[in-house]
Amino acid sequence: NMSKSTQKNYPQKKPISPDWHPADIKAALEKAGWSLQQLSLAHGYVTGSLRMALRNPWPKAEAIIAATLGHAPDQIWPSRYGPDGNPKSGRGERGLGRYQRKNR
Repeated sequence: NMSKSTQKNYPQKKPISPDWHPADIKAALEKAGWSLQQLSLAHGYVTGSLRMALRNPWPKAEAIIAATLGHAPDQIWPSRYGPDGNPKSGRGERGLGRYQRKNR
């Protein structure tokens, strides 16, 4: 039984993200016969563009990757989507909310 004075303050561990790990996404794409580079080019993006979706929210790219893997984007990145399956707004989604507001 440690007294408070002898307890060490260990750094808090980051909570484990429910999102797929980027390495798992890349491995699943490779199993399906694709690389992020090939997928980017096949969808008219510059080489490796879709790689940005592994670390940052980008709903259009997430949809392309998810469709290739046979999943919904909110299954791969649950932290980026609301309960309704729509992308959460205000999280740097490349102007998604701005575009929707402008066209109402």
